[in-house]
Amino acid sequence: MKSLDFNPHKSTEEFRKNYKLHDLAEMYGKNLLIQWGVRFNEFGGDERYKKVWEGGGDKPDLVIEYKGKKALLDWKGKHKPVWIVNKRAVGSYEAWKEKLKIPTIICFAVFDKNNILTDFRFAKIGLHLYSPSKQKEWDKNETVEFNTPLPEFTKPNILQCM
Repeated sequence: MKSLDFNPHKSTEEFRKNYKLHDLAEMYGKNLLIQWGVRFNEFGGDERYKKVWEGGGDKPDLVIEYKGKKALLDWKGKHKPVWIVNKRAVGSYEAWKEKLKIPTIICFAVFDKNNILTDFRFAKIGLHLYSPSKQKEWDKNETVEFNTPLPEFTKPNILQCM
């Protein structure tokens, strides 16, 4: 087997730990979508248990649909109300938006230290503007930050963006 000539910035545990908040955001978000009568199907696959995962080609988590209107949707779990996303992921989401010709929404669920939901916001790619973050994250990823006030994740707000 060929040896890789780099050291990863995240261990397997650190990589998978990032998914704990994602899973909470997804649980809360899907529950709301069901209550609102918004149908959804998985779009992006869960890559966290693959032996080899390559950066790039990110896909939003879901395709949502309500009364014939569709959108792509991705869950982000956070401990702070900062609307930061991996730069590579946003670029990929923009490409999917253009390829499928449907809106793309990033949902930010904010949890306190006890993992209680405290805020739920979203950004629509192309409507809510972002700029490069001033610094790289602890895992060396370049990120972007949405710099316009983001709306609450409510049924009327989401449906308006589809």
